[in-house]
Amino acid sequence: MPPQPKNTLLRVIVPLGAMALGLGVAAAVYFNTTRQGQAPATQPAPQPAPPGPTGQAGATGGATGPTGAAGPTGAPAPTVTIPGLRAQPVTDAPATLDPIGSLDPNGPFMAELRFSPIGAGLRTVGLSRHFQTIQKTDHVITQHEVSRPGTQPPELQPRATLTPLAAVSIRVGTGFVDLTGFEDQNGMTTFTPVWRQLAPGAFEATVVDGTGAPVVRITRRYELAPGSYVVRLRQRVENLTPSALPIQWYQFGTLELDETVGYGGDKRRIRFGYLLEPRLQGADPTVLTKDFIWPRSDALGPELPDGTHPALHELWPNLRSTQASYRLVWLGMTNRYFSAALHPLVQPGAHPDGKVFTLATTVQRLLLNPADPQSALAFQTRSAEFTLPASGALDLDAGFYPGPLSRAAINTDPAATAAGVDGLIVYNFGGMCGWCTFDFLTAALLALLRLVYTVLQDWALSIMVLVLIVRLILHPVTKWSQIRMQRFGKQMQGMAPKQKKIQEKYGSDPKKMREEMARLWREEGVSPTGMLGCIPLFLQTPVWIALYATLYFAFELRHSAAFYGVFQAIQPASWPTWWFLGDLSEPDRFLYFGGPGFKIPFIGDLFGPINSLNILPLILGVVFFIQQKYLTPPAAPGSLTPEQEQQQKMMKWMMVVMFPLLMYPAPSGLALYFIVNSTLGILESRYIRAHMDKYDKQQGAGGPGGGKGAGPKKPGPKPGGFLARLQAMAEERQKQMMKAKGQHPPRKRV
Repeated sequence: MPPQPKNTLLRVIVPLGAMALGLGVAAAVYFNTTRQGQAPATQPAPQPAPPGPTGQAGATGGATGPTGAAGPTGAPAPTVTIPGLRAQPVTDAPATLDPIGSLDPNGPFMAELRFSPIGAGLRTVGLSRHFQTIQKTDHVITQHEVSRPGTQPPELQPRATLTPLAAVSIRVGTGFVDLTGFEDQNGMTTFTPVWRQLAPGAFEATVVDGTGAPVVRITRRYELAPGSYVVRLRQRVENLTPSALPIQWYQFGTLELDETVGYGGDKRRIRFGYLLEPRLQGADPTVLTKDFIWPRSDALGPELPDGTHPALHELWPNLRSTQASYRLVWLGMTNRYFSAALHPLVQPGAHPDGKVFTLATTVQRLLLNPADPQSALAFQTRSAEFTLPASGALDLDAGFYPGPLSRAAINTDPAATAAGVDGLIVYNFGGMCGWCTFDFLTAALLALLRLVYTVLQDWALSIMVLVLIVRLILHPVTKWSQIRMQRFGKQMQGMAPKQKKIQEKYGSDPKKMREEMARLWREEGVSPTGMLGCIPLFLQTPVWIALYATLYFAFELRHSAAFYGVFQAIQPASWPTWWFLGDLSEPDRFLYFGGPGFKIPFIGDLFGPINSLNILPLILGVVFFIQQKYLTPPAAPGSLTPEQEQQQKMMKWMMVVMFPLLMYPAPSGLALYFIVNSTLGILESRYIRAHMDKYDKQQGAGGPGGGKGAGPKKPGPKPGGFLARLQAMAEERQKQMMKAKGQHPPRKRV
């Protein structure tokens, strides 16, 4: 039989769809990378943040108070005044505070907590099972005390140091008492410890009046159980006077996590978990998170006229939460793979009202250096107002999760599970790709990936099998789409000479040319509904975007070697190729140079530092080249217009050169995904073309008569199926429009 005519439409549409997906992701990567604020060239002198929320109105909290405490009173501003309130200095404080937990990766503890004398907060939180690189030399530190550069030691500058979970102050009646240990006198800043260590992880401070008589005793005790990442912070405030006292508690929450900005941009986010108002929430225990997935840049707040940012910026309540009457349950910060969240200690099965976090009715963003938006950022919280009973006590307990973004890890603790802290996990790039990354798709794909892994026990092979499964599931839609587009393309190519004559004859009369073109389409029986074949391909795009986001954020791929770690097993760790495919969350690093690497001018913010030679993007370029050669074979002379030829050249360069270039610093797991997906796409297209050729050959042998020897039934959508209904609706709509214009619908060819 004669060779099949070239399918120009398919050659354009299929690469265009793939390029749209790739460029969309690349654009999302770029915008998420570059939307971070830039530090001003000059920095004003340090300005200490207020010791407490001075000048801010008191807040009333949720429906219930902390464990064992009387609930918020909801009373007006307190009128109790005790002169000379201050925290009693501690003269026998040890030089080093004892840690709890352990960094032994084979031990029972998942973390180690080291403490700071500043507010009895955390100096560092290290994770025993997780490391910075696959060499497993340095542990991941999810929280650490941060000091403004130039302040040595950190205890010499108030608010020049941010200490995670540090007690900032307590308001007793009308008086604020600083609990950090800082004091300004005559322009000089001094630090005197006010917390006494009672035992490892247990501390005590006493508030006295002007005569030195004790008024309030505060104890803080950190508890870390073996096998759990959740830290229980037990806080008790005891009234040492015979009168009831109104109090309000202020403390630092979590600090932002470190992030090496590379492919994907800065993925640090600010997160909140919340409940609806009681009337709408009812007894539903679900903690919601959808409305608040903020990139770090959004938490900075407005920029001041001088280019700086306010030292404090209120994040909760905000306009949206106030209008919807949301109630805060937890607050957290995340990077790509880890998180740090503060939440109430909730019992499983607790009523939703019991989840309201009255210890944090107000959450502010505190910037270490207002002149530098890239300086450390922390939460500062303010509690509801509580009544401290005469000679009684209140418990202001909280839970703290400083571990990986893994539901399995979070849900090992019942309090974190009950508080819905696993809502921290989201497989979504945000930005321009966020709206079409559906949670149900990412959840299903991740579940399928884990299921495949349970069989293969290798994440690289699991990714490859997952892509194969997804393509098999989508194959009926792909097949129908490509058949429709190929047929429509052949029809258009068959009319090309006649169309060219009409263009030459009526080129100076656009209206007449359009009329003649429409007449030609009717005479040839070509319907514009044939172009609907490309729609199902674009409907598949959310599936591939969801798969892309799932592989990018899946914690399971971090530090997971490909193909059972064979490249690490056969090479010494000193070789630069030992790193090859040793971590699916990083570039393949065929030759690893080490060090901080270098940035390419103009596109360094998009790529991040380059410190290795990666070969998977080069293989991807070869696959795309083969795909282009297959889908866009040399066209017959004169069959393409100059515009179409130029478009094909542009598409070829974009797919074969630009996309692999943009993928150069991408995680190797994503590169494997694209290579396998493109390879399977080529094989799938070959199969569909062979199916079409076989059908055409049988049609030519048996003829369309339908008698003996007639060819098989014309392939097409299943009668009554969605795609068939979509096509029928479009054709019916076209007929109605043509009848309204007094035209005859195109005749169907047999």
